[in-house]
Amino acid sequence: MHSFPSDAVHRMITVEATRLSYLDWGGAGPPAVLLHGITSSAATLWQVAGALRAAGLHPISFDMPGHGLSEVSPEHNIDTIARLIGEAMQQLGLSEVTLFGHSWGGATALALASHSVYGRLLKRLVLVDPLLGLDPGWASERKSTYGAGVGDPVEQGLVTVRANNPTWRDEDVYWKAIALEQCRVAQVEGLFCPPAAWDLLDRFAQVHVPLLMLVADPTLTVVSPEQRAMAQQRLEGRQAQIEEVPGTSHNMLRGHDYAVTMPILLRWLRT
Repeated sequence: MHSFPSDAVHRMITVEATRLSYLDWGGAGPPAVLLHGITSSAATLWQVAGALRAAGLHPISFDMPGHGLSEVSPEHNIDTIARLIGEAMQQLGLSEVTLFGHSWGGATALALASHSVYGRLLKRLVLVDPLLGLDPGWASERKSTYGAGVGDPVEQGLVTVRANNPTWRDEDVYWKAIALEQCRVAQVEGLFCPPAAWDLLDRFAQVHVPLLMLVADPTLTVVSPEQRAMAQQRLEGRQAQIEEVPGTSHNMLRGHDYAVTMPILLRWLRT
């Protein structure tokens, strides 16, 4: 089995004694940093990275803490995760970054973009069905669903991921199965067992770069109508766009959903 996509170079970086893994997909253009959701990995964004490279960007996707080959974070709050990624971006000398975050990665991206220092590294921000807050009750009800398959051998993962996602491409299934095997339970529980409720809605007012937020179908999104309305309110007068993509699931960047979502994203980047 391949450990990494063949068109990416794997590298490691140490931030505050935490080793982080990332994939450099190459390209001559300005950097695009990609942050995946819980129980995924840098490699699961293979198709997005390829499209962004073809669009003239230089994609770099991180294994989020406790995922892929990255070590578990010392703390599990979103600001700690964002600080690790922000420091890694600084160490790599990145600037004028187009930052993409999906779900948990979207929460991290929003926290990073609203930071007084790391926010200056960005040119644009793309949030794909981001996790904008977490209530311990809601989280505990969903922990088993989102954590299903964590630590399972790849062979088992290939079967269950395919059965649960019939429209996904073979590469989507393959990299997700590997990601599940690599994922650490401690990091998943760190997200889904918070000591108290939290939300990031006030952070929208502190983002000073153009922003695109894509929201999945109302029946499957993790963004509530109230959160969406509050985000819109805080983005009033800013260069920001919130767009619902009907018919898509929370996994908007895989399978049939990718074919609907990615053209919207690329069109926004061109404008």
